[in-house]
Amino acid sequence: TVNKDDQVVLVVTSDVADEIHLHGYDKAKDVAAGGTIRIPFKATIPGRFEAELESRGVQIAEISVEP
Repeated sequence: TVNKDDQVVLVVTSDVADEIHLHGYDKAKDVAAGGTIRIPFKATIPGRFEAELESRGVQIAEISVEP
């Protein structure tokens, strides 16, 4: 959970190659198997947003942005 207007960095280490997609903010980055990626964003939209392994359709995190 973060506050609106916070600077946030989603850090993901994955054991599979896929695209990490943060819904609502429409941010995405490819990650290699065994790799780590960072998705920085400013939390400007209140609500709950899922991050997922896009190709697999697997949710890996949920970020709540408080107003």
